[in-house]
Amino acid sequence: MTNRMTRIGIALGAGACVLTSLALGGHTLAKVPQTQEQHAPSSEPVAVPGVRAKLIGEQGATRTYQLVLAPGTEAMGAISDFVLANRIQAAHFEGLGACTDAVLAYYDPVARDYRQTSYRQQMEIVSIIGDAAPTPGNGTGLHVHMGVGFADGTMHGGHLLETHVSPTMELELTASPVAIHRSYDESFKAWLLKP
Repeated sequence: MTNRMTRIGIALGAGACVLTSLALGGHTLAKVPQTQEQHAPSSEPVAVPGVRAKLIGEQGATRTYQLVLAPGTEAMGAISDFVLANRIQAAHFEGLGACTDAVLAYYDPVARDYRQTSYRQQMEIVSIIGDAAPTPGNGTGLHVHMGVGFADGTMHGGHLLETHVSPTMELELTASPVAIHRSYDESFKAWLLKP
């Protein structure tokens, strides 16, 4: 009878330990509810000069950032710096803003080169759109087009080579985890996207 009572006592004691453990585990889970905030990205992007950036979305390994460029910032350099600092493998972006100057170009297939036009005045950036394909030999592989509006309501646009922001440029940049690259096309004398 004593052995039987001992075994019952041990069984009850073990059961009590399991129940206590479950109760504590349940209590612990109740204290830390699963909220949407806990699933939000925990790290902010690496900062670069002239750019305020915030991670605003994440779906799997694809991340979307809001970039705001400060007055006087040269946009092409700032976007390149952001892509490199954050180890982005591929991205596309779009935005708007204003600038004090712009060097826009179009590709001349006969000359196999870009023809440039410089504008030096306050302009509205009606649209800026582009992609990045970091490639050995071609840096971040930016390909950007921009349309600008003048004070008289006329517009000009083309392949963007350089622009300085004033007072701001706002971009939404989506970074993909799948790398894309460009390769140099000898017939066009240009770096073309090779997905």
